[in-house]
Amino acid sequence: MNAAVGRRPGNADTRGDIVEAAKRVFAAKGYDGASLRAIAREAAVDPALVHHYFDGKASLFVAAMALPFDPRSVQDSSSTSTSTSTSAGARVIEGFLSMWDEAEGTGSSFAACVAGMAASTSVADAMREFVAERVWQNQPTNPGESAGLTRQRRALVSSQLMGLAFTRYILRVPPVSTATPRQISRWAGPTLDRYMSGVID
Repeated sequence: MNAAVGRRPGNADTRGDIVEAAKRVFAAKGYDGASLRAIAREAAVDPALVHHYFDGKASLFVAAMALPFDPRSVQDSSSTSTSTSTSAGARVIEGFLSMWDEAEGTGSSFAACVAGMAASTSVADAMREFVAERVWQNQPTNPGESAGLTRQRRALVSSQLMGLAFTRYILRVPPVSTATPRQISRWAGPTLDRYMSGVID
């Protein structure tokens, strides 16, 4: 009897195979251009298996890039925080850097993330798209704002966060490398507030 032909079912290595396929698809198409169906095709599995192992494209990207957290969790905690001692921008910065601090010394450190981006401009593009989307997801668009201005503000928010992380963990420039995330958030929070609110002129 001939074996059935078709996509293979899940096995002990299926999750890992999906992650490896996702790395290739994200590198080729970027975060915005990749789809779960395309990743399933690359991994030669049924799309339902991708949904079985991962909640969606974002969680799969986190696994593919070995990120220690989803940047959306920073924005979620900032949006629901009851603290009035800091601005929304300061809370986002503090949460973002605190999570990377916790990841230092692990395989999911910011240095490991940068190494992946340095190896491929496509991976860097995918990371930029991912951070911008996830951090921005709960941020409302200002009434009457053009799509171009929204993209500009998203890019500035992403550049501020990634720039601070690069300065802290890769360049290690004091005092950004030696201060606490809360201290840095007080310094840079007003700038992020301007980008998030749309006051960028």
